[in-house]
Amino acid sequence: MAEDDRSAEINYPAWTDYRKKNGLDPLGMQNSSVSLYQTFLPGISNVTLRMRYYGLYAWLCRTFAKKDGDTNPESWKRFIRRAEALYALIAYRHGSEAGVAGIEWAQKVLDSADSEIVEFAAAAEPGSETYYLKQAWGAYGAAYRSQLFVIGIFDKSETHDLPIPSLEIGDRLAAVFEDSIGEAAAHFYDVIQRGMVTKAELDRLHGLTPSEIGLTGEERALYQDILLKPNEPSDPDAQSRRRSVLLILKIAGLLGRDPKPDEVRWTLFAGCDQKGRPLALGSPELEAQRQLWWVYHANDLCHIALETLLKFILDTLGEHPAGITLARLIPLCVDRILKAPEHAPVGWTAFLNSREPAANAYAADDADSEWSLCEDIIKRAGRSDERVCAPETAWSAIRLLAILHKRIRDEDRNIASVLGGFDPDAFRSLLTETRFLDLHADEPFSDMLMRLLEERVVQRHLWVALQKLRQGDYTFLIERDEGRLRLREKDGPVFTNPRLGPAITFLKDIHLVGGQGLSDYGAAAVSAS
Repeated sequence: MAEDDRSAEINYPAWTDYRKKNGLDPLGMQNSSVSLYQTFLPGISNVTLRMRYYGLYAWLCRTFAKKDGDTNPESWKRFIRRAEALYALIAYRHGSEAGVAGIEWAQKVLDSADSEIVEFAAAAEPGSETYYLKQAWGAYGAAYRSQLFVIGIFDKSETHDLPIPSLEIGDRLAAVFEDSIGEAAAHFYDVIQRGMVTKAELDRLHGLTPSEIGLTGEERALYQDILLKPNEPSDPDAQSRRRSVLLILKIAGLLGRDPKPDEVRWTLFAGCDQKGRPLALGSPELEAQRQLWWVYHANDLCHIALETLLKFILDTLGEHPAGITLARLIPLCVDRILKAPEHAPVGWTAFLNSREPAANAYAADDADSEWSLCEDIIKRAGRSDERVCAPETAWSAIRLLAILHKRIRDEDRNIASVLGGFDPDAFRSLLTETRFLDLHADEPFSDMLMRLLEERVVQRHLWVALQKLRQGDYTFLIERDEGRLRLREKDGPVFTNPRLGPAITFLKDIHLVGGQGLSDYGAAAVSAS
């Protein structure tokens, strides 16, 4: 090896495998946001992409039990994988529908198929090298299984390890799914067993695809009931899901079209749309649910601000390849940040008193709105070397933090009731960070900022990375070496993803929301709430 090659070699620690990861949660703050949003739309996840899969799996479960009766998990796995592979072929043949597991595999298979017959059994075989989907249990195991239990479509059996359709929802859903697809049900099962299909058969099975839920009929109505009429009114998960779905429908009505996920979270945070039109809820329970979404989004904004400061520190550290002591790094970062504003604040309390939060936190024409500050931060901070976080961007992050703190203080936001149950060591949150700021609010601003960067950013990252190292993951962005800090990797601010994309797609799938906003079904559902 040449001398230059040896000097560039990276010696990774011998006690753990090195794996470069994205979405590291480098400050351990995203986990509190994730824990919150998991309670808002239970039964829907970021990888449950189409509503009709719930009916498909209910039918597959009931049909397998009736016709096969095999309680061997490996037999059920093979049946599920074949069904999913066939479903992907049907969906691609029908029009390359989004959100279908294995659709890229189906495209390659069908686009290159010279024969009328398409064999899929081998690609569905567990452990196959030509797999339609790598996950051992397919999309069922990777995405839908847990949510089927959460919603109550599946129950556990007392005699074997396979799921069974619940009496309350699962059996009924399987039945209405079968009625909806008619004669195709028996044909679909036969093709699954056969493991091969003709292109003509794929055309005849097109009615099974996610977009083919009928505008009328029991199947569509039952999906709506699952989302909006909980089988057990005392079930807190079902009630939370119902309220969040109604909030989405309210926003669709306000906008007059199907909303984007970001529009939903920002509208719930601001209480109005970007034009300032108020979100009229007309219900204390919906307003209470909106307030939970407010805390979630504010918590996300808090970690966006601190992750931006981390990116600024990482970019500054990158200027010193030989390393730099923490005692030099922090004052250097503070000095650069405080040159960004025209006048540096005297202290945090004075800084808060000088802030006036925007009337509309979602406003695009107000440079001090949370939305405008966030847009500037995400656009300019970056998560790699492609963009360098400038002092002005770091200052925008501090302004964002101050506006959040001001809203909590002056608007009497009871964030403790929502965030107070988290372990403050494992789960940093908007609550822990504003308490820290309150504790040091009367110190000189530069001293407070040095504390913030050192204790809440650098030292916090090192602590979080150490906990992950104990679990076998090497996620250090900064490393210590003989009293100096060296840059290892870069990461930057990123929002968490609260399942709104799939939820909106579900509402479109079952004809509650469309291009003009609420459909007649959607409007009726909102009126009934």
